[in-house]
Amino acid sequence: MQNARMVRVSSKGQVVLPKSFREKMGIDEGDYLLIRTVGKGTMIVQTREETPLWKQLEPFRKAAAEQGFTPEELDELIHQIRAERKLTTDS
Repeated sequence: MQNARMVRVSSKGQVVLPKSFREKMGIDEGDYLLIRTVGKGTMIVQTREETPLWKQLEPFRKAAAEQGFTPEELDELIHQIRAERKLTTDS
């Protein structure tokens, strides 16, 4: 089976995706993946571009890019906002 491969889980719970899978799915270092379970013992891995939410956010990403924001800057801004909200809800 070329679309199946046995991989091992490390002591930290990490799994290495084989190079052939990463190339086939277009997965690069730093990319995000959506992992969900379907029944017992089955997981589905999707690149975020395949998810409905990612597709809905496309206009916002384009607008941010037009204003000069990089994806990294947007991620940092999101983390900052989440941290601020957590501080206000914890107080």
